[in-house]
Amino acid sequence: MPRSIIPQRSHARRRDRHGRGLRGPVLPPEAPAWRTRADRFDDFIAFDLATYRRFLGSDMDHTDFGVLDVPEADPAPWEHGVPLARYLPFERPARITGRIVFYRLPMLAAASRSPHPRLFLHDVITEQLASALGRAPEDIDYLR
Repeated sequence: MPRSIIPQRSHARRRDRHGRGLRGPVLPPEAPAWRTRADRFDDFIAFDLATYRRFLGSDMDHTDFGVLDVPEADPAPWEHGVPLARYLPFERPARITGRIVFYRLPMLAAASRSPHPRLFLHDVITEQLASALGRAPEDIDYLR
């Protein structure tokens, strides 16, 4: 088919079919509301872990961290209720010895019942990190 028969598309910005204007983000990326609740939770976890890294130094180099919305499997028999976080040790020798996975929705639900939600989240992070390092939570907590 000859190219002259096919109409050329205009690259100009057009309104949508119903005349409501262009679609796009409602908020600019600089606005605080641009961040989702999951992003704010990730920021809190990252900030707390970065603070621990300053205090503990290279002790944390062999531990990996992750955040999931909910646990992928049912609780283990020794876990009471829904787990808030898990330490998963790796069996074979490697550069990374284990991974700590934080579960966002269970942690936020449990923190909402606490009088100090941020302190509750900090305590969960401290307990999991102490478990991974084989130390007592009181020994590594930078708030005490």
